Amino acid sequence: DFQKLPVYTRTVANATFGYNWKAGFYQEHIFDPVQFNIVKLPTIDSAYAAQIESSSYLAYSYKDVLILGGNYSFIYNNQKIMNSRDYWFLRINAETSGNLLAAAKKITGANKTDGSYYFLGQPFAQYVRTDIDLRYNYKFNDVSSVVYRGFFGIGIPYGNSRAVPFEKQYFGGGANGIRAWQVRSLGPGSYHSSDSTTFLNETADIKLEANAEYRFKLFWILEGAVFLDAGNIWSFNYDPARPGSQFSFNKFIDDIAVGTGAGLRFDFKFVIGRIDMGMKLRDPLLTDGSKWIAMRRSYNFKDDFMFVVAIGYPF
Repeated sequence: DFQKLPVYTRTVANATFGYNWKAGFYQEHIFDPVQFNIVKLPTIDSAYAAQIESSSYLAYSYKDVLILGGNYSFIYNNQKIMNSRDYWFLRINAETSGNLLAAAKKITGANKTDGSYYFLGQPFAQYVRTDIDLRYNYKFNDVSSVVYRGFFGIGIPYGNSRAVPFEKQYFGGGANGIRAWQVRSLGPGSYHSSDSTTFLNETADIKLEANAEYRFKLFWILEGAVFLDAGNIWSFNYDPARPGSQFSFNKFIDDIAVGTGAGLRFDFKFVIGRIDMGMKLRDPLLTDGSKWIAMRRSYNFKDDFMFVVAIGYPF
């Protein structure tokens, strides 16, 4: 995988060995005992590198890293083709990395370099990560339904890592998240960068999100939708360079962002085209009072509305 962004270039080489099997009509298991990734950043913009160096979390996220671990996923989906009944979708993921390598290094008495063990010439990641995605589709009739979705995910770095690898971190906003925010621009928590020129690429270790979408047939290939999205992302550890980003049971409710909107879907049979317009309702960046925008100020079309063009349903 080759990624070229305005502020860095990244390459990712991946090899996976595993098993995938069905258990009855509705259940599926995916077990990959071996997942091997080598992530390298051949180039990074000097100004952006200097900016992220102020945060140990971000600085560690943009380093070369090796990921060697495994994962397991369980999927339950009782949807049937051409069936108008309600259905559930559940996906549970769990993965870990670096434990065998860390144990081998300790047993052999290997020395650390810059606080980390190395393998194949670069540091390896050590973390545990799990998430759950639950959806329920309630069908009123053949032409209208409402879909509810809840998502929770957490990644915890430890041992050889000070941050979960960038590829395994969570982000907010975008076409399949809280659509009133641009992708990777929401959060973490109530943190807000004071640099208006910052390249928007906010990520973190914890994600909590809930969505509801009412879908209905209009005419021909055209479908309509209205939706409500809420949630945010947070860091697991305290990061002094990103105040307000750490998850806390005492304040995470106050960090919840809320957006609403409407959209059009184009059913071409072989693919669904989608256009959504999201509008912010509650912004966690607002301080000194209510965070509901309508109670604080007038709306700004540039800052409070977002258009999304995508392929497929958001969930």
